[in-house]
Amino acid sequence: MRATVEPTRRGVTGSVWWLVFKHELTELWTGRRVLNFLVLFAILMSLTSFLLATNYQINLLPLQQGVDVALTAAITFGLFIGLIIAAESISGERERATLEPLLLTPAGHRQVVLGKFLAALTPWPAAFALAIPYLVTLAQHDSVLWPALIWGAVTGTVLAVAFIALGMLLSLWVESSRISLFIGLLTYAMLLVPSQLPAEFQRSPAGVAIAAIDPVEAVAQFLSRVLGDGQPVAIEWGYAVAPLVVTCLLLAVLFGRAARRIALEPRRSGSERSMPAVGPVPVRVP
Repeated sequence: MRATVEPTRRGVTGSVWWLVFKHELTELWTGRRVLNFLVLFAILMSLTSFLLATNYQINLLPLQQGVDVALTAAITFGLFIGLIIAAESISGERERATLEPLLLTPAGHRQVVLGKFLAALTPWPAAFALAIPYLVTLAQHDSVLWPALIWGAVTGTVLAVAFIALGMLLSLWVESSRISLFIGLLTYAMLLVPSQLPAEFQRSPAGVAIAAIDPVEAVAQFLSRVLGDGQPVAIEWGYAVAPLVVTCLLLAVLFGRAARRIALEPRRSGSERSMPAVGPVPVRVP
C-alpha cells in the first residue's frame, strides 16, 4: 500500500482496518491489477463454456455434468486470483518499503492484516458474478441452475477464504514476494492434482482418503455428486468437512498467531537468531 494510513484521534483502533481496507481496495481496482485478472478469467470461462456447449451438441456430456464442470472451473480460476493477490500483500510492502507506516499506527497488527485480508477477498464475488451468465447459458433452463449458484457461492467462498489466508501466511513468513508466490502456486497445483487422476484411482480407498483431506478435491467431489449425479446433500455433506476445517485452521493461525508477529523483516528461525554475526576479526598491531 503506497499511501500512508493516518489514524484519526477518535476510534483509532476501530478505524485502522477500514482505512487499510479502503487503500488496498483502491490500489487493487484502480491499478487495473484485478481487472486484468478478471479479463483472463472471462477468457478462460468463455473457452470452457464453448467446449462444454460443443459437447452438448454431439451428446457427449449430460447437461448437469456440464454445469458442474463449468462451476468447478469458475471456482478454480477464482482461487488463483485470490491466492496471487494475498501472497504479495505483506511481502510486497516490505520490498517497496511501505510497511513501516502501517506498523507505526496505534492499532494492533491484526487490524492491518484484517484490512488487507478483506481487500484480497473482493475479487472473488466479482469473478463469481462473471461466471453466472455462463452457468445460466449452459443450464438451458434446467433445475440444476439454482443449486449450482447456491452451492457454488457457498463452497467457493469457503475455499476463497482459505486460499487468501494461506497466501497471507506465506506473505508474512517469507521474505520475498517471488518465493511466497512460488510456494503458493506450488501448493495450488498440488491440490489440483487429485482431480486429474483416473476415475479408478479416485474411487479407490486412497482416492477417497485424498478427497477427504484435500479441500479443493472435496469441494469438487461434493459438487459433482450433488449437481452432476443428483445425490442429496444430506448424503454427501461429509465432503464439506475438509474445506471447513482447513479454513478455520488457517484463519486461526493467521489472526490468532501470525498477525501479531508482522514485522518489517520476516521472522527467522531460532538457529538463525542465535547465530552470531560474522565480521572482520580485529588484529592487534604490536
